[in-house]
Amino acid sequence: MTKSRGPTLRDVAERAGVSTATVSFVLNDTKPVAAATRAKVERALAALDYRMSPSARALRTGRHHAIGLLLPDLANPFFPLLAQAVTESAWARGHAIVFASSRADPAEEAEALAALEERADGIIWIPGGIAPTRLPTRPAVVLDRPSPALIAYDSISADHYAGGAAVAALVQRLGHRRIGLLAGPATSPSAQSRCAGFLDHAEGLEIVWRQEVMFTLDLPESAAAVLADPRIDVVVAANDVVAIGALRVLRGLGCAVPGAVSLIGFDDIPWAALTEPPLTTIRQPVAELGDRAVAALLDRIAGRDGPAQHHLLPVEVVERGTTRQHTARAA
Repeated sequence: MTKSRGPTLRDVAERAGVSTATVSFVLNDTKPVAAATRAKVERALAALDYRMSPSARALRTGRHHAIGLLLPDLANPFFPLLAQAVTESAWARGHAIVFASSRADPAEEAEALAALEERADGIIWIPGGIAPTRLPTRPAVVLDRPSPALIAYDSISADHYAGGAAVAALVQRLGHRRIGLLAGPATSPSAQSRCAGFLDHAEGLEIVWRQEVMFTLDLPESAAAVLADPRIDVVVAANDVVAIGALRVLRGLGCAVPGAVSLIGFDDIPWAALTEPPLTTIRQPVAELGDRAVAALLDRIAGRDGPAQHHLLPVEVVERGTTRQHTARAA
């Protein structure tokens, strides 16, 4: 039994009453086509259910009409949230997304960049660390984690430093004075920027302890030990995942949140509103981050020259149930 072939470019052209070249112009968007003619071709394409293979399009135009998205990991729920925002923006602009994860490993990140460059017209990149071992050769936009090592690339990020400063202001307004700081990893530019913003604006606050942790729910024993410190009024966490991990530890210690100690996260992932009590946090503008990154990358793919542009988007304090006004505790 012979397999029936799919519709060809000539089939579409005959149905639309145009030349095959005109159909090609519409498919590849390589030359202007009158609106009425384009509409006829698009109706013919839909009627015949014509599909051009991505490889054929890339061979004809040199373009994949796909964007690479390189994430440092998939365990942190903030990154899939950001990936969804990028995907929706890319699809709205007629581009597919090719995903890769580096697992925050420099060697895997270099391999992933090379693989994406073969399959995509440009790359949106959330670096795994401060000093990558390989840089993209195709157009690229750094998302969420700008750093001095990547200053040559456009970047889109929430204002992590301002977010850290906002946490300090919230702590001061609530009357807390003694802080337990669960700082993020030193390899994360965003975590370091948040920490710097907090510390630079921590006038009148006492940092009782500062513990560096990875972005994970499973906090190390050293973090669990310092969370038992009865001197602290509030725990400031590097992100929501760490904050939720801390909430779990504090509950296991019999430490009431926010009765005995307040708790603040960062990101406003969907889980933050579902904890008990709901988590006070700093909200990042996820949809705008994804949309701005896609728009910037497509501009570069289209040939925009000029120096790299760096955009910091504002963040927002979201007060929920894990914080309250400080009252002196009995000895």
